[in-house]
Amino acid sequence: MINTIINAIAQKKKVAVMLSGGLDSAVLAKLAHEALGERALAITIESPIVAFNEIEDAMKIAREIGMAHEIIPMNELDDREFATNQPNRCYICRKLRNRAARDVANQFAIETLADGMNHDDLKDYRPGKKAADEDNIWHPFVDLKLSKQVVRQLARDLKLTLSDKHSEACLCSRIAYGINMNQELLERIEKAEAVLKGFCRGPLRVRCLPYDLAMIDAADQEGAMRAKDTIVSALRELGFAFVCLDLEGFVSGKLNRIIT
Repeated sequence: MINTIINAIAQKKKVAVMLSGGLDSAVLAKLAHEALGERALAITIESPIVAFNEIEDAMKIAREIGMAHEIIPMNELDDREFATNQPNRCYICRKLRNRAARDVANQFAIETLADGMNHDDLKDYRPGKKAADEDNIWHPFVDLKLSKQVVRQLARDLKLTLSDKHSEACLCSRIAYGINMNQELLERIEKAEAVLKGFCRGPLRVRCLPYDLAMIDAADQEGAMRAKDTIVSALRELGFAFVCLDLEGFVSGKLNRIIT
């Protein structure tokens, strides 16, 4: 499988990979570097809608691979339509990001811009894919019908240090549609999740619902309950009026249920 992907990438001659700091794009970046060497470029967008540790992971991945890496500063919140947080927010965001990444790729005379979307991503509401397809972004893992499980195994086979990293998403994904987004709210969510990670193992989200309700969506519910008083106190101090634990446990993309 690794050779199949490398051969597909090699046919593109030059590739710029949109490196988010997540597992999928890390695997694609590694394979692109294996296929093309100096003709592969990683592009990361540094933005307040992404937790800073994700940017740090992207830089770590690029250094580990030995890959040329360009970091683009951006603030999607400056786009008023995006900040109103309607169900098409991912479409708007992806159009902004694609344009910025394409500009950098063009500076290096790179025609092919690729991302790490995998075949399992097609199961969820993904308006960002529509934007990516419109902007001619290549999804090699989708083309090859590679699931998240397969991509994770590829990360292990390639001996990437982030091979066991949990799936992440931008901080906006924690905010219920219709709640206006601003940098203060995103920072509050990021700090709240940092608190949770001190007590809970595995994937988690702090989802922001109306009336300043923080809903903890964690795989490790027992960890959250053991530290209940500390967590509630910390999140209240951050500005949440109410704190609750979702008894269903962690499910990615949960807030999309209200529109799909």
